[in-house]
Amino acid sequence: MQTSNTLAIMQSVATLSLMLSLSFAYLINPLEDSLFLSALDGFTSSLYNSNVINELNTSVIAGILVGLFLGTTNVLLSSSKKIYDYVLIAIVSFFVLIFFGYVFSVEWIPYEPLQQVLFWVFIGLPVSTGMVGIWQNKVGNLAVSAFLILSMPLGLTGNTNEQIYPILGFVFSFILYLELSYGHARYSRLARVMAFSKEYEDVLVWFLTTLMVTVAFTMILTSLAFLFHDLLGSILPYSFSNSIEYNTIYGQALSVLVFFMLWSVIQILFSRGYLARQVED
Repeated sequence: MQTSNTLAIMQSVATLSLMLSLSFAYLINPLEDSLFLSALDGFTSSLYNSNVINELNTSVIAGILVGLFLGTTNVLLSSSKKIYDYVLIAIVSFFVLIFFGYVFSVEWIPYEPLQQVLFWVFIGLPVSTGMVGIWQNKVGNLAVSAFLILSMPLGLTGNTNEQIYPILGFVFSFILYLELSYGHARYSRLARVMAFSKEYEDVLVWFLTTLMVTVAFTMILTSLAFLFHDLLGSILPYSFSNSIEYNTIYGQALSVLVFFMLWSVIQILFSRGYLARQVED
């Protein structure tokens, strides 16, 4: 029973991390700057001869909630294949009829609300796809969802140094989503071979502890590395610390490199001292 609770917690945290990673992705790269939105806007403009996307509510939160609803509905309906097939056929038939209604200029169909819902479905597509992968252990869905999270918000504007903490939040939640979702798929399959036992629960606890410590420690070190840039700025001469080269992403990358070089030296000295004490004992 305890193992089942641990696996359920892994699924829940993976779902939360999935939504957070998509939220951070659009926080770093706004929806209006994404290449995906530009391509979708160009397609709809040529189809409807108007800027449909610009007239819709472009809320990312609404899209994520719609994706959460669709993913939950998909998981619940999949418990009964017959009901799932009927609902899928009904949805496909509905959108086919809407398309033919547009082609034959049926005026009583409310196109604007349907366009808004469909747009939110596109925004929440990584969430709905990822939820199916998390709760049904479908690794293919996890891969598709991860690809959409990385590709859909991409834009051409680039990022500034001030966005380091949203970027770290995205990396933390994205890695947590991938590791927990794939870890759940892997360990739930192992449970079919290995009986639920104390040893199996210890393996799960070890995996979760190692994952959280590793990811948290990496994020802390990366944050300290970027804070080290400000520390160097207060130590170095004024003419150097206020130069254009030092205050660009290039200078910050060099500061991060210096920080991790110092960290590796400290780590090597500590390891050598520790190994020397072990040999003496």
